Amino acid sequence: MITAKIIFTILEDKLVIRRYLLLATVWSSLITESMASQEQISGSNLTNLVIQRLNKEGLSSQPVINKNRVFSGCLSDNVVITKRDKSWKTVKVTCQTNKLWKYTFRTKVVGSTEIVESNKPYGLSKDTIAKKTQAVFVLKHYKKKGEKVQKSDLILSQEKKILSTDAFDDLDHVLGKRLRRSLRKGAVLKKNHLSPAWLVYKNQKIMIEHKIGEIYVKMKGLALSNGAKGDRILVKNISSNKTVEGFVNGEKKISIFSKIP
Repeated sequence: MITAKIIFTILEDKLVIRRYLLLATVWSSLITESMASQEQISGSNLTNLVIQRLNKEGLSSQPVINKNRVFSGCLSDNVVITKRDKSWKTVKVTCQTNKLWKYTFRTKVVGSTEIVESNKPYGLSKDTIAKKTQAVFVLKHYKKKGEKVQKSDLILSQEKKILSTDAFDDLDHVLGKRLRRSLRKGAVLKKNHLSPAWLVYKNQKIMIEHKIGEIYVKMKGLALSNGAKGDRILVKNISSNKTVEGFVNGEKKISIFSKIP
């Protein structure tokens, strides 16, 4: 009788333990699901994150992501976006806090993201390539509007002639000039991308030079517009407060040729 009672008690304890384990498993699952439901990001927000990431690379993109979809298991602050197979045409999206959270999306990138020194097509003769392409300067990386162009920003690349109109193949024509607008990595640098090489800037104090016979006069003035070398601009004489007209002949300098009534 004692032995049977002990066996019954042991069996009963095992059933209790199993119930506790089952409840613990269910509870853990519920907690995990609850956390996952809290850590989520919408397809719309994920699309914006991808666009912002590629913008940092100087690229414009249209990620192929369902904006109405909800991606559970990761917060937007923990999302990591990298390129796949050395190209941003497809991105890999992972989560810093969830190793199982992985997605891949196409991005429809505008423009080439890989800069090479030669884009020679296979199977064409050197003469054919020479007729269809030319060596021009392209940007190594993204540059913002207003930034100066430096030698370290450029690389010489073989590009299609039809796409390289007004492009540069001489560094002396581009170095030190400022960009009129922001340009992506790999963009062919063209004349309309650069601001004129101003020697005089509007509202800048300059030197007015005027020669009358053997008399050479210098006066301080205030430029009323920007001017490159040889440009005709208006300047205010600071001492007389009169407006005069002249040609830009150097940095912060103009030569007077007549007075404006």
